[in-house]
Amino acid sequence: MDINVFLGILLAVFSFYFGVPDLQVNIGTYVDGLSLLLVLGGTIASTLTSTSLKQFRGLMSAFRQLFFSAKKVQPVQAVEKLVQISEQAQKVSKQELAKYGEKFGDGFLERGLGLVGAGLSKDFVQRTLETDIAEIRRRHDSNVNVVRNMATFAPMFGMAGTVLGVTQVLQNVTDIETIVSGMSLALLTTLYGVILSAVLFTPLANKLKAKSDAESTTKHIILEGTLMIMDKEIPLKVEKYLLAFLEGKLQKKKAK
Repeated sequence: MDINVFLGILLAVFSFYFGVPDLQVNIGTYVDGLSLLLVLGGTIASTLTSTSLKQFRGLMSAFRQLFFSAKKVQPVQAVEKLVQISEQAQKVSKQELAKYGEKFGDGFLERGLGLVGAGLSKDFVQRTLETDIAEIRRRHDSNVNVVRNMATFAPMFGMAGTVLGVTQVLQNVTDIETIVSGMSLALLTTLYGVILSAVLFTPLANKLKAKSDAESTTKHIILEGTLMIMDKEIPLKVEKYLLAFLEGKLQKKKAK
């Protein structure tokens, strides 16, 4: 579970609640299920129209993983693991290396070491793993783009709801109280559209992008480490090279 997502949404709720005093007194004025249905339903409808059903299901899976999946292997963990395997590579045959990648991460390391153990050429192993990384990155980028589109659709449907609400209000301009009440309700759709875009969809798109970047870095570390293990490079050389993929603070920490 990524606690930052929940904390961010919770903090946004508190910010609105305490930042707008009227919410504490009359919160019902700002709650309208039909307005929310128009904005959220319209956003989902446009998203379905602009994507394939398979891509939309993949997006739902990405959301579930974002909120509830187990923590991914971090780059520093990948470096530590590959240094350990490079030590074993000095003692055992290539065919035995695959077992050292078992139950580590999503299986990418095990796959790479399996290719090495199968006796395939270094060039083939490199191209295969690079293709895997490129395909994963393409799929992640697709999900990010869809969520960013949702961040665009939500305010549009909010404005559409407001226009429709104002149109209905103007059909009866004889009662001032009705006009004021109707305008207040019409503007809620714009509010919901902005909130969904700024608090939910845009941050989630950025979060998915950050997670994709981190996973890509981890897989590139595994790729480079696998190639060095294939060449039976010494553990110190493997560690020093792979540490270059980490942030400066992590490099200094590991160096100590």
